[in-house]
Amino acid sequence: MNIKQLKNEIDSAALYREAFLQAGIPVIILDITNAAQKCAVIEQADLGNIDRYLELELLLKSELYSSVKLYSVNQAALELLGLNTANMKTELSTKIFQGVYERIIQLLPNYLLKKKRHFVTRCDTTNDLHEKINFNILGTLVYSANNIFLFAYLVDVTEEKKFESIATGFIEKYYLLLKSIDDSILLVDVGSGMLSEANDSAIHLLKISNYISSYNHISFFKNKDLEDYLIFFKNKIENNIDENSILETNICIEGKYIPVNIRINTSVVDNNLVAQVVFTDMSNKFKMEEGRKLLATAVDQAAESVIITDVFGNIEYVNPAFEEISGYTFAEVLGKNPNFLKGDETPSYHYKLMWEEISQGRVWRGTFTNKRKNGEIYCEEATVTPVKDHTGKVINYVAVKRDVTQHLVLEKQIRQSQKMQAIGMLAGGIAHDFNNILTAILGYAELCQLQCDKESILHKNVEEIVRAADRAGQLVDQILKFSRRGSKELSSLRLDTIVKEATKLLRASFSTNVDLELDLSSDLYVKADPTQVHQIVMNLGTNAYQALDGMAGKIKIRLFRRKLSPTEGVEIGRLQPGNYACMQVEDTGKGIPGEYLQRIFEPYFTTKKIQQVSAKKTQQGTGLGLSVVHGIVNDHLGAITVKSTIGKGSCFTVYLPEAERDREDNQLQTVKKAYADRGCILVVDDEQPILDFFVQVFEHIGFSVTACQTALEAYQIFFQESEAFDLIITDMGMPGMTGLNLAQKFQQINSSTPIILCTGYSEQVTMENYEAMGLAGYIAKPFTAESLLKEVGRVLQGRRK
Repeated sequence: MNIKQLKNEIDSAALYREAFLQAGIPVIILDITNAAQKCAVIEQADLGNIDRYLELELLLKSELYSSVKLYSVNQAALELLGLNTANMKTELSTKIFQGVYERIIQLLPNYLLKKKRHFVTRCDTTNDLHEKINFNILGTLVYSANNIFLFAYLVDVTEEKKFESIATGFIEKYYLLLKSIDDSILLVDVGSGMLSEANDSAIHLLKISNYISSYNHISFFKNKDLEDYLIFFKNKIENNIDENSILETNICIEGKYIPVNIRINTSVVDNNLVAQVVFTDMSNKFKMEEGRKLLATAVDQAAESVIITDVFGNIEYVNPAFEEISGYTFAEVLGKNPNFLKGDETPSYHYKLMWEEISQGRVWRGTFTNKRKNGEIYCEEATVTPVKDHTGKVINYVAVKRDVTQHLVLEKQIRQSQKMQAIGMLAGGIAHDFNNILTAILGYAELCQLQCDKESILHKNVEEIVRAADRAGQLVDQILKFSRRGSKELSSLRLDTIVKEATKLLRASFSTNVDLELDLSSDLYVKADPTQVHQIVMNLGTNAYQALDGMAGKIKIRLFRRKLSPTEGVEIGRLQPGNYACMQVEDTGKGIPGEYLQRIFEPYFTTKKIQQVSAKKTQQGTGLGLSVVHGIVNDHLGAITVKSTIGKGSCFTVYLPEAERDREDNQLQTVKKAYADRGCILVVDDEQPILDFFVQVFEHIGFSVTACQTALEAYQIFFQESEAFDLIITDMGMPGMTGLNLAQKFQQINSSTPIILCTGYSEQVTMENYEAMGLAGYIAKPFTAESLLKEVGRVLQGRRK
């Protein structure tokens, strides 16, 4: 080679080197000759010894750092890596080997062993400015005569990486939005009508189970809904309607129609027109709307009145029940404060306490006494509840109120009934003991009369004792009737007949300035005791006459039929629904004050004044008349009510269950007083005076009497001589054993001996049921010797028959 050729080659090498250094493509040249030689050693190793192979491979990787040498790097690579060209050697030893060099060393043994001439790998590092750079390494192995070089071309992809990251984040973000959105979204290829994408909500709503692309968007509609959807879809594609327009229709999924709202948007994707179909499921909204309508309907149709006010108490809403109860219309009360309903009976502090409670956000419960539009007073039970917003601030008040006026009336009736029942039990107990005393008084007085001259003063004095005892007995009888303990003979009665008989007596006692008017229905029958019904008429008539207080006036007695509904029966006095015979006694007297109406039927309560007559205090009323009437009426399963107006008079109405007329009139059986044979009587009573009376009466007419003061003594005597007695008379109330229990023991010993039960008061044994108890007779105290002998004769005569 001549000098010129050598010079040309040197110039060419310089030119190539300058071109390499100034090239715009970053290039790093590494001398890998030693590394290739070390790889050749591994290739020649025994591959059957795996441990040796792995040892050589690890040794190779540790020696590569010193085997691979940097041969050259151009300016573009230095700029890419952010290296300082002024101190290139130092920078190359630190920066390049930290990034590119280490990445190449990691992959180089694999490429050398596999004889690859070209490879591509990814590298991420940080430049001198601490900026993260991303680039691809395109490696090419160049073999010269003596050396092997690696040309590493660096392709900067930092910006692409950033864009890819942004694009990926954007896609992920909107993917999450589409996944989590409640609306169901479909992407439809307009040309084919097939689905290309669907979010999770759409898959769930439309029950998409196969590949999304196998569904046509019109397959979710049927009949008229399909027609409407196709028209809407076509108009949206052709831009014939506003882009914000919505279609309200139904989709059909598995035979079930679901209401939806549909919106459609279009876009071009990969030169294809794509429609975005958005379904909004309206099922829950419709259910909520239906729930609100149901709630509104319930409030409108509720029997309780509902008032909604603002925080100042001004009315914003009232339901129809409020209008019906109060008499005010919605328009009349709108914007007003509910205190215009306030009655005079509710104290002002009551409302103050309520406002203090509800203003603190707590629920208040209580009662109001309000006034209707017509001035009528009524009572309400109310619950006032604060309504709060999401911050807990009170924004409204809701008052739910129930008219309890009638309920309170019924409560008063029940309390009155319970009070009367308690008084009746007390009266019955007193009557029992009193009858025992009267029995002794009457009996011994009669015996005294038999033993003295009828014209003597003693006979007359004893006669007064008998008369007084008889009046006392009648008083006790009234007490028993009031307490509903008295015996009665029930039969089917024609009411107008009894009223006419009673009014004859009333007319005789009334003064001439009192007009007695009758308005009687003639076809009313009741199942009742005639004596007690007669007493009702007499007591109510006398009460009406006394209400006139000697002044001119009118008393009207009416008989009529009334059919009560269940509600009316409860309101009047817990009566069963049905037909009732009504007896009404009305007067034009002074009337009864309202505060007395609740006590008018209490015993010994009277509104009559005490008058001074002949220096003696006499009372116009005993206070027992109306209480006796109340007891009789209740005992006949009826009720009595009273209405009164001061200065205009009072009206008492008696309700008795209507009955059918008996086919045959009951005839009382008369019993002859005949004692063909005398016998032996066993008498049992815990009162010794009554025993002595029995003994005197029966011995006087020839009976042999065995008297016992205890049930145990009588049982022992009868057990030993059960055939010795023709009759047994026993008292009911005795210590240790009742007369009924003693009678049952007697019957177990000898069932043929008749037993008469004698009692002053008993709920268990009465005139109506004594025969069902196995008794032969029944005598109610107080009794006279005549009534005693009459019952004894009847029983003994029946035994002989």
